[in-house]
Amino acid sequence: MAGSLFGLLLMSLVGTFLLWPQRLILRYRKTWMGPLGWRGCWHLPMGQRLRVNRHGWHWRWGSLSRHGRWPTRMGGRCSPTDWPRYWPYLLDIGKQLSLKSWQGGVEIGFADPAVTGQCLGLIAALPPQWSQHIRLTFTRVGWQGQGSLFIQFPGWRMLGPGLKLGWQLWQASHQLRKRL
Repeated sequence: MAGSLFGLLLMSLVGTFLLWPQRLILRYRKTWMGPLGWRGCWHLPMGQRLRVNRHGWHWRWGSLSRHGRWPTRMGGRCSPTDWPRYWPYLLDIGKQLSLKSWQGGVEIGFADPAVTGQCLGLIAALPPQWSQHIRLTFTRVGWQGQGSLFIQFPGWRMLGPGLKLGWQLWQASHQLRKRL
């Protein structure tokens, strides 16, 4: 009896995730020379919340609570040479995301003023609701900013690209462990 109730609850959660539009709120903060700090809150069905940051995650549903750290990679880290293999999958996931609102902004500076001028042209081509949050500076190199993004996505459209990316990451980590 308890197993069938648990199965029914699990299937309703999975069905709700796949069919109900998901909302994700990301907050970021970056100083000129400091690391990128971020945290997110994912509103799940039936009042659940999953809060994440660069250190770990925290799940809450009423009085139930669980938290943990992100898993560490064994034997190595993902290098910049690995990224081209994952770009198609990340782009497929990115196409499913819908940016609903953006508050805050970003200030960007390049070492070469000519590049900064070219970026002004690129920013002018962006939609006004995005370009108003991006400023360029000629005085500093790097970027800084703070703000929040509200992103919405349908769960069923993320399932395919997410599984493909997960499979690629799993294969890469499995091959790395074999070499060690």
